[in-house]
Amino acid sequence: MRNRSANKYLSLLLAVWLLASSAVPAAWAAPEYTVSISSAEDLLALSKNCALDTWSQGKTVALTADLDLTGTEFSPIPTFGGTFLGQGHTISGLRLTAAGSNQGFFRYLQPGAVVQNLHISGAVIPEGTRSTVGGIAGTNAGTIQNCSFQGTVQGKNAVGGIAGRNGEQGQIINCTTRGHISGENAAGGTAG
Repeated sequence: MRNRSANKYLSLLLAVWLLASSAVPAAWAAPEYTVSISSAEDLLALSKNCALDTWSQGKTVALTADLDLTGTEFSPIPTFGGTFLGQGHTISGLRLTAAGSNQGFFRYLQPGAVVQNLHISGAVIPEGTRSTVGGIAGTNAGTIQNCSFQGTVQGKNAVGGIAGRNGEQGQIINCTTRGHISGENAAGGTAG
């Protein structure tokens, strides 16, 4: 009789442990966030939030409309580690002229970052050191796929229509550039 009771309790404990162990990983998993960008104001807020290098990690950003940045004081997105879905939309009127290096719509794409189906038109013509300048990204350590840049990119070193510098882990897949790309050293239509 004593054995039977012990077996029942042991079976009950085992069942509770199995149920709890299958639920724990789901509860501990980091939630995935989606951020929708439908206006220039939304884009400005994204740029401000991405000053913290971990803010965008694990997030998906979806561009839901074409945006015109003409007359907007847009600062490049400092660092991005999530997924940016352009969904075939165009961001036009980009004008980046502030002094500094590592300039582009994204200053730095982190390893694992993905930018897809984004089209940008405008000018990236920084002052100062003008090193590592690109239409989509200053430095790319992630993946840029099915994107385009149309306009002007000017710098001194490492200048490219898509990325100023494509890092060891960086991938640029099926992207196009139209316009004027110029630099004194390591300049290219796609990457510097």
